[in-house]
Amino acid sequence: MTRSCAVLLGLCLTAIALATSVVPAQSLSVGYKAIASSAASGVAAGHTGYGPGWIALTFDTGGQPHGPITGYLFHDGVAGAAGNDHFDVSSYYTAPAASVNTPFAGGYAYGHFNGCTWSYLDSSGSELSAQGPNQTGGCTPPNHTTKIFCYNQAADPLCNAGNSSDEFEAGVWKTITNHRAIIKAGGCNVVANVGAAAIYNAAAAAPANPITHVNSGTVYVRYVTKQDDYVMANLASDGSPQLPSGMQWGFYPRGCLTAG
Repeated sequence: MTRSCAVLLGLCLTAIALATSVVPAQSLSVGYKAIASSAASGVAAGHTGYGPGWIALTFDTGGQPHGPITGYLFHDGVAGAAGNDHFDVSSYYTAPAASVNTPFAGGYAYGHFNGCTWSYLDSSGSELSAQGPNQTGGCTPPNHTTKIFCYNQAADPLCNAGNSSDEFEAGVWKTITNHRAIIKAGGCNVVANVGAAAIYNAAAAAPANPITHVNSGTVYVRYVTKQDDYVMANLASDGSPQLPSGMQWGFYPRGCLTAG
């Protein structure tokens, strides 16, 4: 080998090594993924839409993730999950969306959601552990307006009719701290999932993944499901007890809340 060839070979090897060094340990690849444990993902509590052993789901409007949490996927043992939940990832959305700068995975969510959707992720998607190729053949999160939720405010004051200039998005409340509900005596059994059919198709809720029983306190309402049976809400600091695993959002039975 001549010196010039050796130099070229050395440059090529150096270039390959540099290229390899910048590839993240967890790439945003498509395929059939399991929800990683907290230890495996390195994700701690307190993040928007994801935490130790769980990721939150949201829906699509106009081709991008919209924001309101519509359900969760869990690692084995978190929120009553028996075995790891799975997400069949078909695509990613990496531009800022839903008021956060984080990638979203799009595809079919199993667990107790069972529908095509987006999920919040951290920057490397480390909450998802690759299991193999796509199982569903791929799916695109369906495009919806927020009217998939309850907007009959005359029937229920917790629903948003979208008639005001600052709360024009019928179905969801944007400034949630302005829309409180009080937990009644006896408390609320808070769950993480009511099923994709209840979110997208106005079906009755199929409550699953118990989070905890909250005895008392205030919640901030994001939306009410179409059949007016569950409220997706954020637990305020006066809630007792607080939700475990760094979670802030859950589904509360409508009957255990009174408009605040």
